[in-house]
Amino acid sequence: MPRKREMTWQDGTGNRSGRWRKKYKNRVFQAPGGRGKSDQEAYQLAAEAFEEFKKQVDAEQALKPKPHHADYLAALKEWRLALAWAVENGNGELASQSRQKIRELEKRANRSKPSPLSPADSFMERLGIPKQILAAVAARIPQHTPSEQPNALVIDPSKLDMSSMDGTSNRIEREIWKDRLDLQGMKQRNAPDSLEANISSFLTTKHAKVMAGKLTAGRYEPIRIHSCHFRDWLGADFSVVSITSKTLTDYHSELLNAVSSGKLSADYARDRISNVKSFVRWLWRNEAIEELPRVLGPGSNDLQIAKKLTAPEVFTIDEVKKLLEEATERTKLYLLLMLNTGSMQKDISDLLHTEFDINAGTITRKRSKTTQHKRVPTVTYQLWDETLRLLKEERSVGSRTVLVNKDGGPLKFEVTSSDGKLSKTDNIASAYSRLKRRVKIDKPLKYLRKTSASLLKSNNDFRGLEGLFLGHAPATMEERHYTQAPQEILNQAIVWLGSQYGIK
Repeated sequence: MPRKREMTWQDGTGNRSGRWRKKYKNRVFQAPGGRGKSDQEAYQLAAEAFEEFKKQVDAEQALKPKPHHADYLAALKEWRLALAWAVENGNGELASQSRQKIRELEKRANRSKPSPLSPADSFMERLGIPKQILAAVAARIPQHTPSEQPNALVIDPSKLDMSSMDGTSNRIEREIWKDRLDLQGMKQRNAPDSLEANISSFLTTKHAKVMAGKLTAGRYEPIRIHSCHFRDWLGADFSVVSITSKTLTDYHSELLNAVSSGKLSADYARDRISNVKSFVRWLWRNEAIEELPRVLGPGSNDLQIAKKLTAPEVFTIDEVKKLLEEATERTKLYLLLMLNTGSMQKDISDLLHTEFDINAGTITRKRSKTTQHKRVPTVTYQLWDETLRLLKEERSVGSRTVLVNKDGGPLKFEVTSSDGKLSKTDNIASAYSRLKRRVKIDKPLKYLRKTSASLLKSNNDFRGLEGLFLGHAPATMEERHYTQAPQEILNQAIVWLGSQYGIK
């Protein structure tokens, strides 16, 4: 069946020849039809021109201000100033309320047609004249209707400007807050080193490292996310020179509260505070701040968040066998490489032909994430017969790596765009996701290599080899001993592992 064309053919009339026509966002695109409706070359040229037309229309519309744009900018400015004041003065309740309102307003402002703002959306309007005062004033104004006095002016008390009549505490509060926000705005105008600008510079340096191959795209992404969270928590306009030990301690407390309430895991909160500390140290090294906050000084543990101590989760032997039985040949190979060599997806994707000795039936390499670490061992893994068989069958020809996807590309690929957004593809994870849904086993893929390491640790003959098997740098005397262990001992351990899974 021929593919349906996106544009509509319009027959010619009189001296005008036929043409292709398409409407996009209330704008009409037209292109010559060439020799007629069946002219495929003319249609292809028209389709390419239409794509350019769409880009032009989108660019023009992006420049047009959305409805109520100025109102949203004014409201966001008020709430951001209020947030900055609240953070500086330790008003946690107002800071939390401001952050929530900023997120809400930004979300609404990003809609194609933002709704009008209500008085509750403005920080200053929130401090308006109490309803009881309006009601009292309204009671003193004679009520007339057009039917009683046709030419009379109907007064709506709720629309009167009665600020001069308001001598209540609300008016005093409004005046106080007006002064506070004006002063906060003056501080920000006089302090150009905003958090927004500095985090942007910080991320630019990190992204440059990604492009130079000094930092992985996968590692860059959490740095970006955590830095932006700190910016939103503190306020984009907050001056970095105002970041103090108290600022970081308050942020640390916020993360601990999120952990205790179950909103964040301890490990995630630990990564978040770690990246924020890294950013603040970067500010100091680049002389954006004169002094490093004392909580970041040597020996300080004030911002520590301990890792959650849990028993390592692994697959049972029966679960491993079930996965291997139900997997396709290709997916089975991925699982076997993880069990046999302690690999993760990136290790499998990066495996080179030069690291795979097909005659000896071995793989010799460092883990991908630690290739630049001198203390990390280069390990030779003896492959099980089944792993070797599948690797021979599935290996690529003409590619630098042993395994590639159906398009000839890497199995796992991460890249950041020019604006710093992460894009990633993981064929191994996708294959496993399909398998685990089919067999009803809901455990992460990374548990496979942990399963093999745990089995080695449970065997008195091979205990201490698990670190070497996983490709870790030796941390104990026992592990240092086994780093230099004869290859025969590791070979025996791997053969024993295969026997546990019923694999030769």
